[in-house]
Amino acid sequence: MIIQIDLTTVPPTTTLLDPDDFSAFKVLLRGADDAFVAPDALRALAGDRATDPAWNQGLEAMLAYAKGKGWVRDADGAIQAHVETAPTA
Repeated sequence: MIIQIDLTTVPPTTTLLDPDDFSAFKVLLRGADDAFVAPDALRALAGDRATDPAWNQGLEAMLAYAKGKGWVRDADGAIQAHVETAPTA
């Protein structure tokens, strides 16, 4: 699952890429170095897929794995994403 965020556009654009890939979670970003993402934001970005029980099961498994690794912020449950810098266009 990849969240692509372009902070160089006005307004910034956010796109969910590979929404069915629960084996990787990263943010492809232009303009920042760190990202925490709320699970509800993932559900909103996934659109209709978020109503699929199998998709939610995959998301919950990914969140549990991340929590076990210390990649979930206790204060609000946001998951830390691996950040890659997007190439400039």
